[in-house]
Amino acid sequence: MRMRRWLGLMLVLVAVLGGCAKVNHQSQQKSRQRRQPQSAYVNSQRPTFYLHGFQGSAKSTNTLISHAEKAAHAHKVLVATVSAGGTVTLSGHWADKTRNPIIQVVFKNNLAQYNQQSTWLAHVITTVQQVHAFKSYNLVAHSAGCVASVNMLMTPQVSGFPKVNKLVTIAGPFDGVVGEDDVANQNSFLATGAPKYQHAAYQLLAAKRTAFPTGVKLLNIVGDLDDGSHSDSLVTNVSARSIKYLLRGREVVYTEHVFHGKHAQHSQLHENAKVALAVDRYLWYR
Repeated sequence: MRMRRWLGLMLVLVAVLGGCAKVNHQSQQKSRQRRQPQSAYVNSQRPTFYLHGFQGSAKSTNTLISHAEKAAHAHKVLVATVSAGGTVTLSGHWADKTRNPIIQVVFKNNLAQYNQQSTWLAHVITTVQQVHAFKSYNLVAHSAGCVASVNMLMTPQVSGFPKVNKLVTIAGPFDGVVGEDDVANQNSFLATGAPKYQHAAYQLLAAKRTAFPTGVKLLNIVGDLDDGSHSDSLVTNVSARSIKYLLRGREVVYTEHVFHGKHAQHSQLHENAKVALAVDRYLWYR
C-alpha cells in the first residue's frame, strides 16, 4: 500500500515538473523571439511599378531596383515589356506572398508621347492585375515617366482599376525641359505658387488636374547641380517642383527631397545610392 502511494506521488511530481519545464521552454522561446531584431522594412504584398523616361530602358531602373532588393527586402518578380504596337509581354514569376514585389516596365518605343506612354502604363497595370490580383500599388518613375504616370492617374480607367498608394517622381519635367521648351533660370514661382511660364507638359496636366485621385502619398525628388543653373542639367528645379501647385486641393501628402552636386545630374539621379535609399525608405520603411 505504501509502495503504491509512493509511486503515485512520484508520477504526480514528474507530471508537475514536466509541465513546468514545458512552460519555461515556451517562455524562453517567446523571449528569444522578442529579442530578435525586427526588420526596418515592412513585409508587404503590394506591388511597385518602376518606369523609365524618354530614351530610357531597363538600365534606367536597374540600379534603383537592385538597391531595393538589397536594402528593403524587395523582389523583382516581373518585367513588363511593351512593344511599339502596345502589346504587353510579361516575363518572370510572381509567387504568392512575395515580399515587396517589384514590376519593371520597359517601353520598346522609348520616344513615344506622354499620352501614349500613359495608355501603355495603364495597360501594363491591368495586364499584371489579371495574372496576379491586387487592389493597390506603388509607382516609381523617372523623367518623362513622371509626366506619363501623373497623366495616367488623371485619366479615367476601366472599372476595378487598382488604386495608387504611393507615387515617387524622380526628375519630373512637369513644366518643360532645358534646351527644348525651357531655359535655365528663366522660370520662377509666382506668389500664388504657380509657375510663371507654363509649358506644354504643364498645360496637358493642368487641363485635367481635378481628376487626380485624392489622398495619394507623393515623394518628389529634384536634382540641383549647384552650378548656378538651378537644374539637373535637363529639368529645372521650377519644372520639377511645379507638380506641387498642379496637385493643389487634391489632398496629396507631398514630400520633396532635393539632391545636390554632380550626382544629382538628370541621368545620375537613378544611379545615385542616396536617391535609391530615399525611395526605399519612402516606400517600405516602417
